[in-house]
Amino acid sequence: MNSAAVLDLSKSPHAVVRPVPPGRVEVADGFWAERMRSMRGHGLARQFEQCEVTGRLRNFERAAGRLEGKFEGRYYNDSDVYKWLEAASYALGRAPSAELQGCMDRVIDLIRAAQRPDGYINTYFSGSQASWRYRNLTDEHELYCMGHLIQAGVAHRRSTGSDRLFEVVVRAADHICETFGPEGRPEPDGHPGIELALVELARETGNDKYLKQAVFFLDQRGSDPPHLNGLHVLQDHAPVREQRDADGHSVRLTYLAAAMADAAMDTGEAELLAASVCLWESAYLRRAYVTGGLGSRYQGEAFGADYELPNDRAYAETCAAVGGIFWNARLLAATGEARYGDWLETALYNGALVGVSPDGGAYFYANPLAADPQPTPDDQGGVHSDGAQPTIGGHQRQPWYDTACCPPNIARLLLSLPGYAYGVSAGALWVHQYLPGRVEAALPDGASITLRVVTRYPWDGDVELVVEEAPDRPVELRVRVPSWADGASLEVDGVREPVEPGSYAGIRRVWPAETAVRLRLPMDVRLVASHSRVQANRGRVAIARGPLVYCIEAADHHESNVDALVLGPDSDLQASDEPDLLGGLTTIRGSAGVAVKRESDELYSRFDGGKPEPSGSTALTAIPYFAWANRAPGGMRVWIPYVDS
Repeated sequence: MNSAAVLDLSKSPHAVVRPVPPGRVEVADGFWAERMRSMRGHGLARQFEQCEVTGRLRNFERAAGRLEGKFEGRYYNDSDVYKWLEAASYALGRAPSAELQGCMDRVIDLIRAAQRPDGYINTYFSGSQASWRYRNLTDEHELYCMGHLIQAGVAHRRSTGSDRLFEVVVRAADHICETFGPEGRPEPDGHPGIELALVELARETGNDKYLKQAVFFLDQRGSDPPHLNGLHVLQDHAPVREQRDADGHSVRLTYLAAAMADAAMDTGEAELLAASVCLWESAYLRRAYVTGGLGSRYQGEAFGADYELPNDRAYAETCAAVGGIFWNARLLAATGEARYGDWLETALYNGALVGVSPDGGAYFYANPLAADPQPTPDDQGGVHSDGAQPTIGGHQRQPWYDTACCPPNIARLLLSLPGYAYGVSAGALWVHQYLPGRVEAALPDGASITLRVVTRYPWDGDVELVVEEAPDRPVELRVRVPSWADGASLEVDGVREPVEPGSYAGIRRVWPAETAVRLRLPMDVRLVASHSRVQANRGRVAIARGPLVYCIEAADHHESNVDALVLGPDSDLQASDEPDLLGGLTTIRGSAGVAVKRESDELYSRFDGGKPEPSGSTALTAIPYFAWANRAPGGMRVWIPYVDS
């Protein structure tokens, strides 16, 4: 098992909390171990097959001169291959696999053969189309694709110790630095991504020219005259340090703002970090779904205005939730503030995880918070940027998409997840996420601390942290107490310690071997209300338990339309462990009223106005939002009408 970091801040002078490398983290059996195992054992193989059958690998063969014919697919398809390679690198770094190694070696050989002598690589702009290189950076994503190549190469080197892909990466990055800059081409890419990659490459190589190039690209946005048409959707309407609102394409914004935080940790530029924080506050305090999903408009896959959060028309692309996790992880590292760990957790368990089936082989691109049994002609899937069409029965998971950014993106997140669980600072170990297993963390002064974690989280709120080994001097253990955890308690060898939800509880002491810290997080079922300005949710509540948001699905309510169910004070919602349901879930059961439909108001059944009038009651079952659409097609609701009496 390797010890390389996903996000290596070991030499970043302005980082507050440095992530513990994933190779130092063992994830035992449990919630995330099962999902990582499914992705490693099934999901990666299915994604590789899709890269073959859809022509993505053949494109590299053509670019290398080994195959005749035309380019297949979309001009940015190379990025899917690179993200798959990054995910596969994380998987291979944790457990050897001859089959996976063989697939990776084949892909790396094709990439090496397809790269041009000057370092440029893009299979669309090859052969007879080579002269089109960099003709339209606003739309054609060449730098974005090379950014994912760089991230894959860094991950591969850190995970395997091999330089075969990394050599390609360095040549590509050097080509970019020679081509773009104050003395060269000024424009950035229409889709951010290269900036994050160049910062991480600078950390891997120790060469700050890559960091300077990343900052150069950041600085080109919002120029006068504009390089990217001055469009909000491309975050080109203002210089990045002056942007205050989370506008435009949601995935682009998360990658851009994450890169701003990343660069700030290495340069120390407070203005760059402050702007990223300002964008975060706009995105997560006023424009995020309760699931951590981002992007409320199908048009432009974009953010809406403040509190514009429709449910059935929510876009909430899986990639946006993943990008939001990357962004929160960087702001957490840059500041040590628990609110970023809280939203990372929310997006992880809900907005991102919903994007993949339990077996790792079927995916969502968009993630609405309400779905009907039958789509309208332009409903979920019908206006995707990838042209995906709705299927009979409504919103359904797909094995792949024409624009397949989401499947390998969720794969690289899941397989690098241990790298987001812990951090270190001077004299302290931080526990960000609760993963059963063990962590061996090296503190900045060279000392080490080993922690064993025992928990059934997120199904159970008891978390036991046992210090197996620690220095013979005081070390602080900093444990995140989620903001939802009112009534949480923390004990060390039976002695209570003060805790405050939405913060890190810090315990500084000498830790004898086998000292136990017990965190108890209340797992009561709770009803969540929206801000009053979210019009779509007036008179409605969402069901939550622990970090999980729940939904009601037609598969559990065959005799009642999910849109007619109404909660109230007598619903008596209780958690129920169901080990045989979709690999094991904790559901929430209770009762609900059944609303009377007014024939004179055909929209009333959607509860767009007025109060429903329950007539009789029926059994209600809510499942975690991430688990919906894995049985039979049908309707779904996260926000449910609530009537006091």
